[in-house]
Amino acid sequence: MELDNEIRYMGRPVGQALLSLSRGRNTGLAQFLQRVCKMHRDDGITIEAAWQKNLDSFRGQWPLRPEEWELLLSIGEMLGKTDRAGQSSFIKMMLEKFSLQEKKADEDRALKEKLYKNLGVLCGLALVLVLV
Repeated sequence: MELDNEIRYMGRPVGQALLSLSRGRNTGLAQFLQRVCKMHRDDGITIEAAWQKNLDSFRGQWPLRPEEWELLLSIGEMLGKTDRAGQSSFIKMMLEKFSLQEKKADEDRALKEKLYKNLGVLCGLALVLVLV
């Protein structure tokens, strides 16, 4: 949502908007955004190419599912290619898609949590039976 505000209301180009979002933060995402902006600015490559290259280098650091990687790749393909309204619409659409992925992850976590709890109880019972 912050990216949408930076582009739509602040009128910043995508590179500056990404850099603005990364300032003052010490997270993996901030580092990713800073590297994208640096490559775009210093190497003169497009935002899309910088995005793709940096996603490849961060692949081992972020535990994401393949469908989440596809969403991230599609963000890089569209940033900076349309007008402000188009980018704003695209960002909102991507937020909805990531929200769905988040719900799936929560459901998966709840299912695995239940599985591991039951597995722990059953292992404990098995251990008691073996010791008795």
